[in-house]
Amino acid sequence: MTVNGVALGDVQLVHGSGGITQFADANGNAKVNILQQNGFPAGELQQVSISDKGRVVGTYSNGRTIDLAEITLANFNGANYLRRIDGGAFEVTDESGPAIYGAPGKIVGSALEGSNTDIADEFTKLIITQQAYSANTRVITSANQMVQDLLNMLR
Repeated sequence: MTVNGVALGDVQLVHGSGGITQFADANGNAKVNILQQNGFPAGELQQVSISDKGRVVGTYSNGRTIDLAEITLANFNGANYLRRIDGGAFEVTDESGPAIYGAPGKIVGSALEGSNTDIADEFTKLIITQQAYSANTRVITSANQMVQDLLNMLR
């Protein structure tokens, strides 16, 4: 026998009189061991909640509840310098410094946070946007009228 140009010599397979089987017994007899369950049966994830300790807890159909993850609190030396991004989230800047994990605080499970939107400020922005839109439509209408008048003069 030669493998990749290297001669290995004569190779012999000796497997006895019973041949080769997928069973441990050369005669092909299967042996089944008795299995005993010492745990929970398989279950499907039914509910996810947050515990008072800041852990994400999964409740399964077999009655088990397992901690899936933990929410870590962080603080910043310059918290006022964090940059606001979409969805009420913030990101680190050079002025804010890196996150300091293990900050003091408390997570309250199954509680809703109060709104952090200033309604008066949002209505003010809405009115300004509506006025800008209205002004832009008047500019387009005036430009359209000027083009129509020019075309009428050329005819």
